[in-house]
Amino acid sequence: MDLEHLSTTPRPSPHPQPPKSLPPQPVDPIELLVPLGLKLLAMFLCGILLYQAADSASAFPPYPMAMPYYFYYVWIILPLHEGGHFLFMLFGRTLYILGGSFWQIVTPLILFGVAIRQKSYLANVWLALAGTHWISLSPYIYDAPFRTLPLLGGDKSRHDWYNLLVHWQMLNDAASISDFVYYTGIVLGIAGLAAGIVIAIRTYIKAPRTRQIILNP
Repeated sequence: MDLEHLSTTPRPSPHPQPPKSLPPQPVDPIELLVPLGLKLLAMFLCGILLYQAADSASAFPPYPMAMPYYFYYVWIILPLHEGGHFLFMLFGRTLYILGGSFWQIVTPLILFGVAIRQKSYLANVWLALAGTHWISLSPYIYDAPFRTLPLLGGDKSRHDWYNLLVHWQMLNDAASISDFVYYTGIVLGIAGLAAGIVIAIRTYIKAPRTRQIILNP
């Protein structure tokens, strides 16, 4: 017997068996309803924040902040504002003063852009929250000629928008700028809410109701 020949001859491979599949199985309705419910809940919470921010900033002095907007403002918006001053402190006095307001309103827009690139549903959340961030800034701008709102540290000479508008010789335009920021925030917020609700419902309607299960041979 030629042992060398036997050791080098490849074994014949078995014929591949086609994968077996079960008949299409219905998808559990809970699997479809839970994502829909979570998305609509996110839009509901964003809508509450947007409404409370718009209501508070609709008068001057602003109406007292309702919860949960108060907590969102204190724990999210205010730290972003102060962090913006820190981020831009090395770029000159004007950018240092403007940096707080700029970072406050641009952060959710940056996150919106990232979510869009990732095709994430969170894009709608960030756009809706951007509206809240913009609206929350409008009373601060409106207050520039009066400087009556309480500031961190209590030093009225450090009022960002008073210093900015005096430097730009636009102090008399504070109300117009405030209105622009206020209504821009409302438009951004409503756009995010509307898109989020429509996309959530469309995704639910178009989701397959059955699932093909393939068995390994």
